[in-house]
Amino acid sequence: MNKRRIQLTVNQVMREVWITEETMLLDVIRDQLALTGAKRGCGKGECGACTVLVDGLPIMSCIYPAVKAEGRSILTIESLGDQKRLHPLQEQFIEKGAVQCGFCTPGLILSSKALLDKNPQPNEYEIRLAISGNLCRCTGYKKVVEAIEGAADQLIGKAVAINREEPTTGSIGRSVVRVDGIQKVTGKAIFAGDIYMPNMLFVSVLRSPLPCAQIVSIDCSEAKKLPGVKAVLTSKDIPGSNRYGVIVKDQQYLAEERVRFVSDPVAVVAAETKELADQALKKIHIDYRKLPAVFDPEEAMKPGAPQVHENGNILHHRKIRKGNIEDGFDKADIIVEKSFRSQTAEHAYLEPEAAIAYMDHGQMVVQCCTQAPHYTRTEIAEMLRFPINKVRIIQTTTGGAFGGKAELSVQPYAALCSYMTGQPVKYVFTREESIFSSTKRHAFNLYYKLGANKEGKLTAAQVLIIGNTGAYASFGPSVLTRSATMALGPYDCPNVHVDAYAIYTNYPIGGAMRGFGAPQMAPCHEAIMDEIARRCGLSPIEIRQKNILRPGSTTVTNQILKHGIGALKTLEEASRLGWFSSSKGFL
Repeated sequence: MNKRRIQLTVNQVMREVWITEETMLLDVIRDQLALTGAKRGCGKGECGACTVLVDGLPIMSCIYPAVKAEGRSILTIESLGDQKRLHPLQEQFIEKGAVQCGFCTPGLILSSKALLDKNPQPNEYEIRLAISGNLCRCTGYKKVVEAIEGAADQLIGKAVAINREEPTTGSIGRSVVRVDGIQKVTGKAIFAGDIYMPNMLFVSVLRSPLPCAQIVSIDCSEAKKLPGVKAVLTSKDIPGSNRYGVIVKDQQYLAEERVRFVSDPVAVVAAETKELADQALKKIHIDYRKLPAVFDPEEAMKPGAPQVHENGNILHHRKIRKGNIEDGFDKADIIVEKSFRSQTAEHAYLEPEAAIAYMDHGQMVVQCCTQAPHYTRTEIAEMLRFPINKVRIIQTTTGGAFGGKAELSVQPYAALCSYMTGQPVKYVFTREESIFSSTKRHAFNLYYKLGANKEGKLTAAQVLIIGNTGAYASFGPSVLTRSATMALGPYDCPNVHVDAYAIYTNYPIGGAMRGFGAPQMAPCHEAIMDEIARRCGLSPIEIRQKNILRPGSTTVTNQILKHGIGALKTLEEASRLGWFSSSKGFL
């Protein structure tokens, strides 16, 4: 592919770079100029993490051809300020708490700068419109808007510059500035994808296109012949254990005989460039024999259903029994039965999973985004058959996680390829790979039957929860246990019968996500409480006041609550703030 040299001004310095017609501006900024404040998030111009200013206008540099930047002025986050002298936007983002994971922060700040350069006093609508191309999964945007408003006031002299003195007392009762805030607002925070090393190789993984199939044969001979390809590995090349799992070790790094869901890893390639690694994947020939698949957990529970796991499709059954359920329904004047379905949810963290692995004096070092460095260390040690003290995990700045980065993703493949080649190896998911291979919030089938007397007091509750844990266990047993214990949420009931199942299917894997099984339950018990209220002639507030947990109440697991029970106070405050409709319940 023909390369040409162009000149462009980056952060007020003239630079010469080599490009092709396919080179994007983000490639130039990150790979040639080592300005990693602009992030590679989606690669499609949708998330805004790659935002830079081109002649003062915010553009998505991941889809902006570098050739169009010739002769133009480019500003990245690195030009805005430093630790000694921050730009007002950077100061306000720290002060207002608008910085969390930090992956989207540089793009948000640059879009905000472009706005304030043209409109020094924007209203809230104009601010939200200006940053609408910058996604943020952490902040909820409220603090971001407040930070931009504060910076606008500061820039026109309406507000004085922030002068934070070192506190002389502890942090309780006062606003605390993030210790990593300055690094994140200046683009200096190093995420795993920002790390570069000499002689670094790049990883691509070949994944199953089928939800359930037997692997008849794998032929890697053509891929191995490609110049620049340093390793083509299958399950036979793993020196230690090929099994992992945070609760049940039922998942394979590389499938041996069978794949169980679309994107199950089968082979891994390490090559001198990412493009070459992707090219090598196309040279690997796999013969599959398609097998029957099952995707609905209730279908998977039936006799004769396709078997997902060798030990059966029921991974976990959690029972809760409290009181006498038959007696409770006999005493009920009102019985409400409803069924519900909750959907799978993607974490959609802005930073795709990323890791770099290398050997350092006989020790395997993996720098990665993770929520579980100790768990990651144990699994990689077993995979490589290393003593655990010969594996070191360094958690890099992690760009969002929400439970999704508590599992293994890129780390074992980078470590395996580094061990087999002796070179540093980097593996960063594309946005597509992140979505189709990462764990999700469990999808549930739920069946509720609640009884209450004519005064609206609960007398009995029977709940069936069927969780789709997908092809592998992940956190399924723990999530379904939490769902069972939260089946009635904040309500007290003397007679409770709960069955919660985690079921294997050929669906994407259900794992940890914020709330950990509780969010799926809340719409169910709240909807039924509103129905009971209507039948009793009570308001949504009154029905909850009668049943909400308070000191002396017992939970569904018979725990007696004594102290720190804030449910009633929270309910009353929500009512005062107008969060309830007089007839429809929660707004």
